[in-house]
This record gives sequence, structure tokens and C-alpha cells, in this order.
Amino acid sequence: MFALVLKTVKERKSGFVGAFVALLGASMLITAFGIILQSGIDSGVPAQRYSDAAVVVAGKQEFSVTEGKSTKTKALDDAVGVPRSLVAKVAAVPGVRQAVADLRFPTQLVDRDGGVLKGEDGEGALGTSWPGSVLGPFHLVGGRGAERPGEVVLEKSLAERAGVKAGGTVRLATTQAAAHYTVAGVVEYRGPGDGLRTPPVFFSEAQARQLYGRDDQVSAIGVLAKDGTDPEELAERIEGKLGGTPADLYTGDALSSVENPDVASARGSLKELAGSLGGTVILITLMVVSSTLALGVHQRRRELALLRAVGATPKQIHKMIAGEALVISLLASVIGCLPGALAAGVLRGALSVIGVVPDDFAFSYGPVPMIAAVAIGVATAQIAGFAVARKVVAIRPVEALSQSRTEEPTLGRARVTFGVILLVLGLAASMLPLFFGSIFAVAGAGSGGLIMVIAILMLAPPVVGRATRLLARPFQRRFGTLGYLAVANTRANARRLAAGIGPLILAIGFASVQLFIPTTTNEAAKDQAAAGVVADYTLGSDLGGVPVTAAGDIARLPGVSAAAGVVRTKLFASRKLLDSPEVFDYEAQGVTPGKLDQLFDLKVDKGDLNGLGASPDTVALSSGAASTLGAGVGDRVRLHLPDGAQQESKVVAVYRRGLGFGDVTLPHDTVIKHSSKRLDDSVLARLAPDADRDKVADGLSKLAARYPGLKVADDEGVAQEKSAMAGLVGSALPLVLVFGYIAVAVANTLVMTTLSRIREFALLRLVGATPDQVMRMMRTETLMVILIAVVVGTVVPLLPLITVSVGLTSSPVPYIPPLLYLGIVAATAALAAAAVLLPTKLALRSRPADAIGMRE
Repeated sequence: MFALVLKTVKERKSGFVGAFVALLGASMLITAFGIILQSGIDSGVPAQRYSDAAVVVAGKQEFSVTEGKSTKTKALDDAVGVPRSLVAKVAAVPGVRQAVADLRFPTQLVDRDGGVLKGEDGEGALGTSWPGSVLGPFHLVGGRGAERPGEVVLEKSLAERAGVKAGGTVRLATTQAAAHYTVAGVVEYRGPGDGLRTPPVFFSEAQARQLYGRDDQVSAIGVLAKDGTDPEELAERIEGKLGGTPADLYTGDALSSVENPDVASARGSLKELAGSLGGTVILITLMVVSSTLALGVHQRRRELALLRAVGATPKQIHKMIAGEALVISLLASVIGCLPGALAAGVLRGALSVIGVVPDDFAFSYGPVPMIAAVAIGVATAQIAGFAVARKVVAIRPVEALSQSRTEEPTLGRARVTFGVILLVLGLAASMLPLFFGSIFAVAGAGSGGLIMVIAILMLAPPVVGRATRLLARPFQRRFGTLGYLAVANTRANARRLAAGIGPLILAIGFASVQLFIPTTTNEAAKDQAAAGVVADYTLGSDLGGVPVTAAGDIARLPGVSAAAGVVRTKLFASRKLLDSPEVFDYEAQGVTPGKLDQLFDLKVDKGDLNGLGASPDTVALSSGAASTLGAGVGDRVRLHLPDGAQQESKVVAVYRRGLGFGDVTLPHDTVIKHSSKRLDDSVLARLAPDADRDKVADGLSKLAARYPGLKVADDEGVAQEKSAMAGLVGSALPLVLVFGYIAVAVANTLVMTTLSRIREFALLRLVGATPDQVMRMMRTETLMVILIAVVVGTVVPLLPLITVSVGLTSSPVPYIPPLLYLGIVAATAALAAAAVLLPTKLALRSRPADAIGMRE
């Protein structure tokens, strides 16, 4: 049997090209996303400051919620510290030579004009304590260590950048007002990497603790091991001595994650990206491969019917189609791995440009993603082949032979039933935002749109048939005889046409759901941010943030009636649903309590924002978050702060503008205490009615001397819409790979269906049609195909887009960027036209008498 399979594939290479292309594209796509997932698991960059440490103890980067017998665990984005009391416990563990408390806090070199002195690659500096220098390969090349407050030790590249040597002075912006420090010494880094990612500024232990801002906590504990001690065994001994304190222990390549919070965040984003799109990618590849294999078998239906008629058993047909699928899928999947790796590299560069991953973050190109791509490709082809073969053998041999030259009149009952069920489920899910204001409703509506697109693909033949009947009269009037022929062809071959229109509908519908829900959300965030800031000034900084003391200094300026520091972060909330925990992630802001109504207009429906100052465990929620958590004013909600700490917070207000300002608003000090944030993102200031603006501006200029980089920013500087845009771009970039694969599927299917009509074109020419008339007929058919695909692909996701817009913005009009929509439609139309008209032109080069005698 296998010999027959190989001979069939060899003799009918052109008949298997479509399936080969679909499987090759599937392998490329799965390889690329597999590399993204593996890169999120591996280190990304080498450890540098901690490269001499055997073990590093840091805070637990996850938290768990338990309800009854069910537990849910979530990873934390923020870097989590550990109690200082653990340093002595770790130092007492056998095998530990030294345990060092490491502190990290923002620090920048400042020039005479108040600007930041950055390196050639744009890297900044990092504040830390001098005792932590033993954790990395730092060697004194001048001076001594930082022993007293007011002294620092600079890494050599920083010293050269500032133009100072040991004994000189340098101005530094930290978590407090900028000040001058004496350079006690200079160290040189002699470790892994081409250069330091974040060159350290070493402060004395006492000063570092002051600038870190928390005396009860440290960023991490670095452990130097005694000679001959295995790091893994030492980590196990340390873990046993922690006394139940939640902490993560890092060794080897994993040290990079705790040293570089941006790398840890990038790894989390990559894993989330691969997880959120991985299932969709596999589903799309399964649909495309199944459709392509089914089309290929459909074009061979006469051959298969003849085999059945001369005695081939159903088992033999199954084995033959499975063998063909195995040969094609194995070859295509292996070849597709290389372009998949190249696509992952291109995507890495794009993600680096928009800031999702650091510039020096290296993707991991191990064999596992490629093996997985081959395995999934082969499995997908076998599943699709089984379904196709099952359909072939379900018809009796004589009936199969009689139907081999005609279209099957109806769809199978199971396919129609399943398609209708999916359509009903999609419609129901799309309506959820009209009745519920929670995050479940919005997510359900987006999923409902995708489900409806899949349902339309399954019901494509009757949908195409109905659409053709609607277009029949207009096309016959407009195009005359050619229109009549085009309509007759589409009516007689609705299933063939549906095979070409289906991927077009998928391309437009999938793009609409995936792109226009985020654009609607982002536009609403912009509008809310612009309308919600009522302060006269929004102050930011070029140095990455504003010291928390600046808000108080600004509030004390003559003419300023109210000022508040704003710090943005992410956190989680949880609740019990159906005897199991559900955890939700939210954008949040911490604001300095007092006179907030003079600075924000969050459209408070219930309660009062000024109630945030009553106690640290108060919170204000957006209406969407309140609905999701089932809470109102006076109720308590379970929050999991950026460091994972659980807090039962009392709701003091519910507001509408959650898209522009975050769904959770907390007291400023609560966020600072429970996060790695040491700087405010911005400061809002409101002038008194009788204030002298010139005097206030003069006061702000004087403060800029104390706080370098302080400047008046846009009104939207406090809002969450910037992170929403970053999220939109970050989500849209990987979709380019998916859209590219769908485009390949569209072209592949249309080329296959067009080339299968060579004998039809020859017959038309033999009865008197000219090549130009055939081309005009095909242009008319193509126009009909594009119109049906555009209308159906646009209408199907329109309902969930409208309901999501209503749920998020109370407006039934979603934000669909005209140029983006026209670009999707134009690209799809151009692809469809090229995939139909170019093969038609190629087919018409053959002499009609030769073409009519060609085999299928």
C-alpha cells in the first residue's frame, strides 16, 4: 500500500501542491510561536551583576488563591522583595560563605543642564548598595569603596560618561531630590556579555537603605557559596531554612530573571502571547489543512470512485489517504521549520522596536518547537485525512461514480447541525455586553465573533448560494451574457466557490475581531483620559519618573490649591465563582489622597474619591470591575497587590472612566509600599482661582532644579491609554504571522479551485468563446467572490463589535479606523483577484483540444 501511496504522490505532484503549501505554512507558524514560547521559558540574557552568586533569594513571583478544593495561581509582573530578616537565616545555612542584602532603586547621572547622561546604546544606571558589589565580577581600579553617606562608587563606563575619577563629584537623581556625591572609587566589570546592561552606582549601605525607602525589606539576597558547594544542593538547604516565608530561589541561567526585571517581564509577555494565540493558531491550521485536503480529494473524486467500483475496500481507501497525508505532511512540516525560525527572528526584532522585549533579549532556537511543529503538522493532516476518507467511503461505489462529475446537492446533516449550533452560541456570546458589564461579557463577545466566523465557514455553501441568488439579477443586468455565465457557474458549483470564499471570510472576520475590539478600547481610553483630567498641570519627568516628595513640594507652592502624585501599576483581584476562585488582572493607579475632585473627573456614579484617604485598605473601582467582582460602595473586595500581598479593601467609590485611568484606584502609599515602584509617574496640580500663573510657573522652574527632568506633560500623561496602545501594537504584531498564513491559505485554495477548471475553460473555447471572453467571465466571478466575502466577513463580526462598544463606551458605534479596514479589504481583494486571474491566464495558454483531454 505504501508503494502505491508513493507512486500516487510522485505521479500527481500538482494535485498535492495545495496540501503541501498549507502544511508548510502551518509548520512555519507553529514553529514561530513555539520559539516565542520557548524564549519565554529560557533566560533571554546572561546574568551580570549576580554572575558570581551561587544562589539568589527573591520574593515569590506568583500568588495563589484557594476556594474549597480548587486553587488558582497567577504570575506577578512586578519584582517582589524579601524581608530583611531572612539575611541572617540564609547566612547561617551550611555551605553559605556570605549572604548579602541587595537593594535596587532608580538612579540617573545628571549633567549640568539637568539632562540624563546615557550610554551609546541608551542604557541608564542603577542604584544599589556597595556590599552588593561582591555578587558580580567588579574590580576596583581606582579609589576605595563607598563607606559613608554622600559617597558613591561608579562603574568605569559611568565614570567615563560623567568625565570624573576617584575623588571627583557627580550629580545624581534618585528617589529623592537630586544631589552631589563624592566619587569614592571606580570599579570595572569583567564578566559575561558585551557590556553591562545597567551599570551600577554603588552607595554606602546606610544611604542605599534610605534611598530604597523600606528598611524592613531588600530587593534580593545574594549568596556566595563555600568552595566545593553545589549551587542546586545549597538552594535546597536554604529553602528548608526559610521557615515558610514565600520566596523563589534562582541558580544558573535563571539568575538573569531576578537581576533584570525587564527581562522577567518580557519572558512573561512572550509566554502570555504564545498561550493566548497558540490555540487559535492550531485551530486555524487545522481548518485550513482540512479544507485544503478535502478540496484535493474532491478534485480526485472520479479516481477514488473508480477505485471503489473495482473493489477497493473502505479500509484500503483510509490507508491510502492516510499514507498520502503522512508523506506530504512530514515533508512539508520539516521544510517549514526553517522559515518558521526566520519568521520568529523577524518578530523578535519587531517586538524589540515597540518595547515588548529588550534589545539584547535573545530568542531560543532549540529543537523542541520544530519537533512540535512537525508532530502537530502530521497529526493535523492525519485527523483531516481521516475525516475526508470517512466521507469518501460513506457513499456506495456506484453512487460515488455517478456523483464524481457533479457537485453534491446538500451538506451533510452533521456539518449543518454543528454549524447552526456554533452560530447560535456565537450570537448568544456576542449579546453578553448588553446585559452584563463585566470583563466576562467583553471577552465572551470577542470569542463569540470568532465562533460565528467559524460557523459561517462550516455553512459556507448555503450562505454562498443565498448570496449568489441575491446578486444574480444585478450581475446579469450589468454584465449581460458574461454575468449570466458567472451566476450559472457559481450556482452550479456553490461548494467549490465556498471553498474559495471561506478563507476570504476568515481573513476579514478574524482581522476585524482581533483588531477592532482593541482599537475601540484604545480610542475610548483616549477620550476618557482627555476628559477626565481637570488639573491645570500634568507634570512628568524625562528621568523615568518623579520622586514621591515632589508632589508635596508642588502642593506647597503659592497659588497651588491641590496636587497629587500618580503611580501606575498592575494588580489582581479575585472572587469565588461556582465554588472555585477566579482571578482578574487590572490596570491600577495610586493617587495621593485629598482634594481629588479638583484633579480628576472619573465620572463617579456612587461614593466619593476623597474617601481614599480614610485608611490604606480603601479602593475605588470602575463600573466594569465592580460588576465583575460583584461589589458596590461599602463592600469589600479581595485585591492582590503588585507584590502578591492580599488585602481586603473597602470600596469607597465606583466610577465610569476605567479605560482611561485604570479599573482600580488606590491610595498612593499603598501602591508604593507593595510594589517595586519608587517614583511617581506624574504629578497633577490645580491652581487656586486667584492664582498668579507666572508666579506658579516660576516656582515650578525652581523645583526643576531640585528635580531634574521635571516638566509639564500632556493632559493624558496620567492615563492608561498609552499602555493600552502599547498592548494593541504588541498584540497586533504576532497576528501578522497569522494573517500571512491565512493569506497563503486564501491564495492556495483559490489557485487550486481555478486550476481544476482547465477542462471547463477548454470546453468554453471549443464551443466558440474567446480567451478574452473567458477572462472577462472570470473577472466577473472574482468580483462576485470578493463582494460576498467582504460583505459576509464584515457583517458577521459587526454584532460583537457593536455590543462590545456598548459595554465599554455606552456607544453602539465601534471605532474602526477607515484606513485599516480599507487596507484589510484591499489586501484581501487583491489577493483573491491575483489567485484567480493569474492561474486563469496561465490555463488559457494551452490549446483547447489539448486541455480538454487532460486528466483531473
